[in-house]
Amino acid sequence: MNMNTKTLESRFRAGMDIVPSAENEAQLRAALHELMQTLIAQPQRKHDPKLQSMLLACRLRLRALQNLLAANATEQSFTLWHCDLRGMVEDICAAADLMLNPQGRTVRFEAPPERIEAACAPREFSWLILELICNAARHTPGEEITVSLQPKRRRMQRKTACCMLTVESAGELDLARLHSAITRKASGTAAALRTTYLHRGALLWLARDGNAVAGLKIPLQMPVDLMEWEPADLVELLSDQCSPVYVALGQVCGI
Repeated sequence: MNMNTKTLESRFRAGMDIVPSAENEAQLRAALHELMQTLIAQPQRKHDPKLQSMLLACRLRLRALQNLLAANATEQSFTLWHCDLRGMVEDICAAADLMLNPQGRTVRFEAPPERIEAACAPREFSWLILELICNAARHTPGEEITVSLQPKRRRMQRKTACCMLTVESAGELDLARLHSAITRKASGTAAALRTTYLHRGALLWLARDGNAVAGLKIPLQMPVDLMEWEPADLVELLSDQCSPVYVALGQVCGI
């Protein structure tokens, strides 16, 4: 489908005029997804900086919406599922690795071979992992981003089994910038902290051996009545250019 630039610009301005908010979520997603699909279908898009800029702006607006919703999420809006945490994180890392590879960056996943099961909200938790990977790619120069997942077995009966996830890359932490982001209610950092809190977990950042590290701890308690979640296929994540992977990583991939 070809569409003249003037018409695209008009639709783009209309989409950008919709303020990201919980009330406007459905309207904004519908408008931006339709516009993005149109932009992606333009044969000249890859060679037209204006169209590329419009597509990136759409992804950034969707990213802002997702962070806003996550940062203001409540327990009532959180739907927990019985999830294979290991499979979920592995698929996200594989998709991120394929997207970042043309930029000379890699995402390496490390975990024991067995399933790691947890009660989590799949959409929000997936976005949290993507946010941590994106931050590593944006704010550190290291070519390799290592994501590791390690269950911690209970040592005493009263202690709950948990899982540690770390995202690590070579570089220094900008603590002032990180603190500033925490105080912005719709920032990715605020969204990550809120998502962690609603999973009854803990999230911190630290420096270790010249690397910047984000460490996430979540409990592995599993209510017996939760339905099991079926993850999206990895190929679907990569073939749909409106998927959360593209929205989260588009800025660092330049696509």
